[in-house]
Amino acid sequence: MTIFRTYTKNKIVMKKTTLLISLLFAASAFSMSANARRVLFIGDSVTDGGWGRSGGSMKPASERNQTDQNHLYGHSYMMLCAAHYQSERPDADVEFLNRGISGDDLARLEVRWEDDAVSLHPDVLSLLVGTNDVHYYLQANDGQSFDFAAWEKRYRTLLNRVVTDNPEVDLVLGTPFVAKVGKIGSADDYALRDSLIGRLDSIVCHIARDYKATLLRYDLLFADLTATNPQHWIWDGIHPTAAGHQRMADLWVRKCDEGDLLTAPRGRRVTIAVSREELERCPGGPFEADWQSLVNGYEVPEWFKDAKFGIFIHWGLYSVPAAGSEWYPKHMYNAMSGDHRQKWGKQHEFGYKDFIPLFKAEKFDAAEWAQLFRESGARYVIPTAEHHDGFAMYDSRLTHWDAKEMGPCRDVIGELAEAVRHEGLKFGVSNHRIENWDFMYPLKLPLDSTDLYRPEYAGLYGPPQKPTEQSGMGPKAKAAAKAGVTEADIDETALEGRHPQSDAFLNEWEMRVHEIIDKYQPDLFFFDNGINYRTLDPWKLRIARYYYNSAHQWGKQVSLQSKSTAYLAGSIKDFERMSRAPKQITNFYWQVDDPIGHKFGYVEGLRLQKPEGIIRSLVENISKNGNLCLNVSPKSDGTIPDDQQQVLRAVGQWLKVNGEGVYGSRTWKVFGERNVRYTIKGDTLYAFVLRWDGQPFTISSIGRNQIVSVESLWDGKKVKTTAVADGIRIEANGNATDAAACFRIKLKPEK
Repeated sequence: MTIFRTYTKNKIVMKKTTLLISLLFAASAFSMSANARRVLFIGDSVTDGGWGRSGGSMKPASERNQTDQNHLYGHSYMMLCAAHYQSERPDADVEFLNRGISGDDLARLEVRWEDDAVSLHPDVLSLLVGTNDVHYYLQANDGQSFDFAAWEKRYRTLLNRVVTDNPEVDLVLGTPFVAKVGKIGSADDYALRDSLIGRLDSIVCHIARDYKATLLRYDLLFADLTATNPQHWIWDGIHPTAAGHQRMADLWVRKCDEGDLLTAPRGRRVTIAVSREELERCPGGPFEADWQSLVNGYEVPEWFKDAKFGIFIHWGLYSVPAAGSEWYPKHMYNAMSGDHRQKWGKQHEFGYKDFIPLFKAEKFDAAEWAQLFRESGARYVIPTAEHHDGFAMYDSRLTHWDAKEMGPCRDVIGELAEAVRHEGLKFGVSNHRIENWDFMYPLKLPLDSTDLYRPEYAGLYGPPQKPTEQSGMGPKAKAAAKAGVTEADIDETALEGRHPQSDAFLNEWEMRVHEIIDKYQPDLFFFDNGINYRTLDPWKLRIARYYYNSAHQWGKQVSLQSKSTAYLAGSIKDFERMSRAPKQITNFYWQVDDPIGHKFGYVEGLRLQKPEGIIRSLVENISKNGNLCLNVSPKSDGTIPDDQQQVLRAVGQWLKVNGEGVYGSRTWKVFGERNVRYTIKGDTLYAFVLRWDGQPFTISSIGRNQIVSVESLWDGKKVKTTAVADGIRIEANGNATDAAACFRIKLKPEK
């Protein structure tokens, strides 16, 4: 038995009837798959349009004919929307449902909401309601004021019930409207009616902003249309004519197409179903998903060998608390749980998701950032597209938990890609999503003391679970939760045993990687320690094949970057922090990612490196076949603090003078001696003296008869040399520096 409702004027009458399940989901003339994207229209008579042969009555859905294709949608704008997509896109896998009921206000909607909205599990819910709320209020004439706060609360409650059932649902909210036409035009209460509906319009607009919903301003649409010949658009002041419904449908289609609401795949939550066919789909090119193919076909891009210096960026929701760095989302449920409760509240009331509205990035200017990075002397930039926290900083069709739909409501990665390339720099991305698997889940907090296990947030936090010893970050992750160990302490080693993530989670991760590759065509794609398991090789190899074959079609030199032996071939090896950098010249190209301060993500009181130390690190790396990728830590408002900017510009000033010995250089036969480091270009050797005291110095790796000339790079002046017992004395004098002084040594060509 199922409860259905009929309505009389202001009273809700409940009556029971038997309903065959086959009637509710009757076979449609349009063949829909199980994964069809379901679009539900719900509201009052304007949406109803007499669907199911109701004749425009207040019959509930259970009493309407749901099999008659001639009357399946009614004759409202809803029918016109469905007709548009089914005629223009006959191959689109979209199912349309009408659940508009004539006479409904919010109270009546609330009674049937479970049956006619939540239980249908829509992917798109289009709601238009409010006209009858005002009508019944005026009809009652009881002297009470209209309770706008209660109306808004009820409206939000209905939306929350749908969003809880499907956190990925797309909401389309229409504003109610009224026109001074027909019976409404002659009514004494028109001015009051118009004022009340205007207040409801403002509420709907505010709710739409909060829920990141698609907003349809029907009130403005009809205000413009009825300015002349109003009867052509609305015949009685409330119900549109055929022409009016067409204009409503035009607006609906246009706004929903802008948001790509009807073409996005159904079920965009953790984890989305990904077929083997989708995983195997790949652009044509020379690469296959095996190691030998990478060995045979991969080369480190020449531009990377020449670039030497890059910028890394850690910026996201974790920048808001400005504590615990990019690992705050883990520590707030573990080692820093007490600190979080004291400042922000209990974790089940204020969880990590609640930082999203506070992450406004209101001062973010991608062009200013890119100009600063160019001034720093960097030649490539790698922002974090998604960190372990699961919040994507790019515009994704595979998740709603992204910066385009929430927080700043901007495609941060897209804006940076455009700005960085405009400055002539290469653009990469980093993706840490694979480590989202159990990154935040607590060890000791009771399940009901956090918001982590609520299914509506699984798309952000990862599938609800208890963490394991063998997490996506390796065996030390559990220690990190207990003792505040950070990623810098996690072993960069190939991990034994089976990866902890489910295949479904990994398949979704792979599709997100494909999405980033397709959308932004990155010159570099950086992965963190989470991919180090050998058992992840099938996914990693497919990604390499997809990326490198895509680049083949783009005509670009690109590269993956990874740690340890995550990739046995086909990747630039990265070392986190200078303490892990190779100490000798290697036979492979590599990179160190090192933070400008003591943390990667912004924290209050961030202790910065001095520019001189950064310069010495850069010189150390390039003398041994490596690059330096310096991480910057923006604040949540989108600004890079002044002290970080000063450091970057100081490095840039040094590179303006000494860049000749940096950019495009290669390693020499030795990386250096004592406090001298070498690079070479053709027949020119560059000697960088670290922490030069401004006095003459001796080098032993070269004979005097090999030298044509020596010049100081900062002023171009020739420097004398003297043969001494242990080598060649460079008779240079100048200002002492804690950075590095560079000398150009012209060599005789080798015979």
